[in-house]
Amino acid sequence: MIDSALSSKLHWTTELSPDLTYKLLSIAQLRSKLTASELDDSSIAHQGISFILEGTVTICMQTPNLKTVNNIVMGQGDWFGSYDSKDASYTPFFLTEIEPVRLIHFKNADLQRLTHENLEIYKWFHSLSFEAKAKWLQSQLMMIENLRSRIVYLLIELAAHIPFITGQIPKLSVSQQQFSQITGIARQRVNETLKQLEKEQLVHLERSCIYLTDLTGLGNTLNDVDLSIRDPRELVSK
Repeated sequence: MIDSALSSKLHWTTELSPDLTYKLLSIAQLRSKLTASELDDSSIAHQGISFILEGTVTICMQTPNLKTVNNIVMGQGDWFGSYDSKDASYTPFFLTEIEPVRLIHFKNADLQRLTHENLEIYKWFHSLSFEAKAKWLQSQLMMIENLRSRIVYLLIELAAHIPFITGQIPKLSVSQQQFSQITGIARQRVNETLKQLEKEQLVHLERSCIYLTDLTGLGNTLNDVDLSIRDPRELVSK
């Protein structure tokens, strides 16, 4: 069970009774310093529900042949994961940690026990299904765009989730290999696109990090892209 200081940071996606809230807090676990296996396999992404206290991750969907077909960015204050009454043989999601995360995790096995004690928990499960809906739908729209637009969109989405000091050039601590894994775009093509963006003075590349030297210019390259469901440029400009 987490302490009162941590529980006060949780924002529930729907109104819950004091009884269910107490039971959920009793099974909540603080997780940090996630291992590679926790990020790559199903232990976090597939076996419960998590609330991000701090940090940034991407959640990527893969086909059985390990090709990434969709991805979203999640940061502080976001919920991810879902409850499944059965262990699935195919687990299509993996996480990539962009900024070190601390999260509150509700294990699937503990949630399953609560489903037998209080049916109200399904109200919470239902509300959670809407949390990332816009991100997933917009991400699916982006998969039909050209590689340049997909890469720029991810850069701006990451910038929208990572706090920056006013006047400071935004810096993303992400390698080109990670970028390739997240987007499903070959590393060589990622490198070519980022080098071109650097020639246009929109970004500056250093080892395992990308400086977004002209966020406005980057955003303008998406002017002809359908961002009707979610436009991360609006969040970066705030």
